[in-house]
Amino acid sequence: MNVKKLICLHQAPLFAGLDDVACEQIAAASKSREYKKRLGRIDADELCQRLHFVVSGEMQLVRLSPDGQECLIQRFKPGEFFCLASLLSGHCCCSHVVSAATSEVLFWPQEWFRRLMQTDGCFHQNVLKQMAQQVEQERSLRTLTRCSRMDSKLAAYLLHKLNHAHCCVQQKTLVVDLRPIGMTAQELGVARETLSRSLQRLVAIDGISYRRGQVHINSPELLERLLEQSVCCDDCE
Repeated sequence: MNVKKLICLHQAPLFAGLDDVACEQIAAASKSREYKKRLGRIDADELCQRLHFVVSGEMQLVRLSPDGQECLIQRFKPGEFFCLASLLSGHCCCSHVVSAATSEVLFWPQEWFRRLMQTDGCFHQNVLKQMAQQVEQERSLRTLTRCSRMDSKLAAYLLHKLNHAHCCVQQKTLVVDLRPIGMTAQELGVARETLSRSLQRLVAIDGISYRRGQVHINSPELLERLLEQSVCCDDCE
């Protein structure tokens, strides 16, 4: 196991608090697989049988809509696990994962994962914390799907990114990177042009500033008010 992979595992929240020896043993128990850009695929049956961890590249969780169209559910970057709930329950999540870029993924069998939960109390607590965060994340994503108005949907998406630390700070301003814009539009289920017009409207009300795929959030409070008003309107309709 090379140093890069060990560092990546050390920094993963799922392994927080584990000592160096434990992390090295976990790394040694893993197997690695490389997926070529847009050619890799992990089916639903495999997602509930193995724990997967992204070392490099990007993997995407995709679900088929009733009309047979692929819908992007979530993107996974280096240092992230995916489909933890499916692995714990052993039930199919009705989704599959594809490689958006050439990616390296580590994986462990379900039996190993459950045995580690039973023998390592720190790891067990980390799993519970990650599951709680996943529930909260799914709750915010349900809020996103409830938004029928594009501006409020975009506001919900940006707030979701803020709440889950998918942002950085530049010159004391919170920044969310939407690049590639076409992929973000697909994630929101809208055309790229629709997303661009919505960004312009949020700029006009001084909620954000936008430049070259990066959103600088001037007022999270304004986005929250916009979302609250939209949810209230949707509930009344």
